[in-house]
Amino acid sequence: MRFGVLGPLAVWTDDGTRVPIPEAKVRALLADLLTQPGRPVPADRLIDDLWGTRPPRNPTATLHTRISQLRRALDTAEPGARHLVVRQPPGYLLAIDPDTVDATRFRALLDQARDTGDPHTRATLLTDALRLWRGPAYADHADHDFARPVAARLDEEHVTAQEHEAQARLDLGEHHLLPGELADLVARHPLCERLHAAHLRALYQAGRQSEALTAYTRLRERLAEELGVDPGPELTALHRAILHQDPALRAVTAPTAPPHPNPPPTGHAPAPAPAATGGNLPAAVTPLIGRAEALTRVRDLLTTARLLTLVGPGGVGKTALALAAARDPHPAPTDGTWLVDLADLDPGTTTADTVAAHIAATLHPTGTDAHPPSGAGEHRPHPTTGGPDPTSGTSGALRRLGHALTHRHPLLLLDNCEHVIEPVAAVAEHLLHTAPGLRFLATSQEPLAITAEHLWAVPPLPTPDPTAPPPAVDTVPAVQLFVARATAAAPGFRLGPDTAVAVATICRRLDGLPLALELAAARVRTLGVTELAARLDDPFAVLTTGRRGGPVRQRTLRATLDWSWRLLAPPEQTLLRRLATTGDGRHTLASAEHAAAGEVHDVPHTLARLVDRCLVTMTDGPDGPRYRLTETVRAYGRHRLTEATATHPRAAAAPGGR
Repeated sequence: MRFGVLGPLAVWTDDGTRVPIPEAKVRALLADLLTQPGRPVPADRLIDDLWGTRPPRNPTATLHTRISQLRRALDTAEPGARHLVVRQPPGYLLAIDPDTVDATRFRALLDQARDTGDPHTRATLLTDALRLWRGPAYADHADHDFARPVAARLDEEHVTAQEHEAQARLDLGEHHLLPGELADLVARHPLCERLHAAHLRALYQAGRQSEALTAYTRLRERLAEELGVDPGPELTALHRAILHQDPALRAVTAPTAPPHPNPPPTGHAPAPAPAATGGNLPAAVTPLIGRAEALTRVRDLLTTARLLTLVGPGGVGKTALALAAARDPHPAPTDGTWLVDLADLDPGTTTADTVAAHIAATLHPTGTDAHPPSGAGEHRPHPTTGGPDPTSGTSGALRRLGHALTHRHPLLLLDNCEHVIEPVAAVAEHLLHTAPGLRFLATSQEPLAITAEHLWAVPPLPTPDPTAPPPAVDTVPAVQLFVARATAAAPGFRLGPDTAVAVATICRRLDGLPLALELAAARVRTLGVTELAARLDDPFAVLTTGRRGGPVRQRTLRATLDWSWRLLAPPEQTLLRRLATTGDGRHTLASAEHAAAGEVHDVPHTLARLVDRCLVTMTDGPDGPRYRLTETVRAYGRHRLTEATATHPRAAAAPGGR
């Protein structure tokens, strides 16, 4: 088994499966034992650490019960693991190899980094050490006296390791990559002068002298205001050197990486190796609400799947869930976790080489070969569709990217695949064969449909049961998200007996779709929840206030569905309109065929495409499949039928229009 204290307490079996440890006291007991792995902790100290001045009536028996619960949890996950918790006077110990604890491995990697003279090896070891961190040390036990001094030492060592890694990467010439990463670090540690020194050097070496001087001035003012001191001699000397453009500060040229152990065939120049460390995931801005079970499931799937695709309709929260899972994947990728946003790629011209070049540019933004050379990404027509052939050009950027990744172990988060699904599928299939250490986490409105793919459908958030009493709605995930966002947008809003019914109605009418709930919550300040609920017969007329941030396609509910609509072929658009405007949004295959009679030639195939694109859901039963449209998709289909009728009046007279 392996144990984690560099972040919230975590336990994994040898195959990477997370081990649930029940009850807060049992988790605290395990955390206490992990402060001294392999050494006994006296029973009296354990009792004092766990209960302090309010011990149970029979503290020794209660401690023994908690020990038994811990043993049972470990043994359930891995038979025989109960024997890791050993009774040894005067108390108990964890009979484990210290290397199975992430804190011990972290310190061992730091020692190796200090002892090596090779800059590449030093940077890699330091990055590997930092990747073990999932948050502050002993994050969920920081208020316990037993954890506080141990966590403080580890957190200090964490900052020191970040300083050393930054310097090692500067020595390797990665000054163009570091300013943004170090800006986040100095924001978290605003008085750490050594981090500020690395940040100033990175800015200066990246050609951003004025920003470096401004950053120094801000730090000097903050030190004076909060501590009444001036910057130390190292920072003062660095500031003077930047002012005078000291040649000693000149950026070094990145040393040549060790020879590739498996060079590409003669005649195909390899692309620069993607950055071997780091990552580019954005920091979480708001908590992920209502997705605890989904997050656990996705992380579990990532332990075995090399390509995991999260599918679902627009606005269901695929990207947010994927980012949350990618921030703490297991096993941790040794070469970083990288977000590759594909939303801006043009579906009319994108080929596999275009996608490969986009990935290469993300992994190595300062490389000289981030884009395919002339001719490498030619848009040869696809023999069937007449559009660009997604598999053309594999001797160009895609082949070079495959060679560069052969011995790397990154996790790539391919976000928004649906509009370039064929070239993305071609790239993923090629790289999975050529780079055995590579893993993909993808988000899409339809599957990539290649052999290695594991699918997980992201469901909407659960909505309130119409039969449940209003006071019970505050435990429902859709309500929790809506209330959190509404409270932020309208500080006077509170969920109570007078608002619970309206909030439950809003959540149901918007199908538990996170984007729709967030857009609706923004209208609470001007409409209130009762009026908002009353106007949701036409959600597109109400949810017109867009968000200023984020992709354009997610700033309004209409824009999100427009994005999905544009990806549909004409028969698929026709069938969706007809299904949305007949019946109650629930269909059998026969009723779907009747709704589109005379307009759609192959209804089963077209219906399957709508299911693949997550606009229609299918459930199988003893009487055959049943197809359902959500309320928001039905409302959108009605809008589209109205538009089609205005343009072509005969559309209203089609058989399905009754």
